[in-house]
Amino acid sequence: MQTILIVDDDKSIRYSLKRMLEESFSVLTSQNGEEALNQVQKNSPDLIIMDIKMPGQSGIEVLKE
Repeated sequence: MQTILIVDDDKSIRYSLKRMLEESFSVLTSQNGEEALNQVQKNSPDLIIMDIKMPGQSGIEVLKE
């Protein structure tokens, strides 16, 4: 099964996206860039859906890493 990582600081958005996708994909979630980078190292997701404007590291900064 393919894995999708959802990264968003808004809990309700993470929850909604996860519920929509979890029937067809394995879904991981992270609330910030640091968590997302850890998830990528541990799980190598096939697709990342990331918020651009987050506290701390922006989505663009995380993608550069």
